[in-house]
Order: sequence, then structure tokens, then C-alpha cells
Amino acid sequence: MATDEVTQNALPSFNWTLQGTGALVSAAAPCAHLPPWGVQTNLGKVTVGFAMYYFTYDPWIGKLLYLEDFYVIQAYRGLGIGAEMLKRLSQIAIRRQCNCMHFLVVIWNQASIDYYTRRGALDLSSEEGWHLFRFNREELMDMAGEE
Repeated sequence: MATDEVTQNALPSFNWTLQGTGALVSAAAPCAHLPPWGVQTNLGKVTVGFAMYYFTYDPWIGKLLYLEDFYVIQAYRGLGIGAEMLKRLSQIAIRRQCNCMHFLVVIWNQASIDYYTRRGALDLSSEEGWHLFRFNREELMDMAGEE
């Protein structure tokens, strides 16, 4: 796997590095991740955020990067760390021939919704009318036992 270095100029007040990995979905490696983003402080290196993703396929879209989890600690928001992480994820998606990036945001998290829409993300729940559904283990067991 390749190692990517983010230069100190990316965030002038921090000395930080990013090591990016990527893997196609398989039983052995279901998710890839950007290792935790750290900043160098007077207390040493501190993890301030992370992203977990995988590649999947949609019959109408083609290959896509699915962003499973994305988080920057509150105290470090507004410093460009999230934007740099999204930039790196976008570079990974383009390099892997993805047509888009999908992710979920909980309905009450208006700050995140605003953050993503400012960057051009489409809210598919209103754009295309999609609903997210889930079968819990009990329903899976019931369906698995059906003849």
C-alpha cells in the first residue's frame, strides 16, 4: 500500500502526516481507512479525526466509494482538516475509477448536512426520494429459514 504525506504547509500550525490505504471489498478486508489523522502538539501526536470507507458497485452508477465513517474532533473543526480528508478521499476515489462517493448523515446533524452541501453533495433523500432500510438479525434469521 502507498504512503501519502501531507506537507506541513497544508495546515501551517500543525506538523502532521496521513498514511492512506485502499482495498476492494472482500471477506478478508471489508473496509479500508485513512489511518487516524494526527497533529503534533506539545504533548506529542494527537489523533484528531479518521475516515473509514470501502468500494462498492451500483448498477445505475457504477463503481463508488462508500464513506462509512468520517469524524473530526470538535476542537479541531474549522481548521481545514475535514476538507483535507475529503480531498484525499476524493483523490482515492478518482484514482480507483469511482463515479461518486456515497455516505449517510443522521437527519438531526444539520451542521454536517450544511458542511457537505456547501461542498456540492446532493441530499438523495430529497433529490431522489430514497429511504434507508435495515433488516435486523432476527429478520435475517426468519428469512434465512424460509423455504
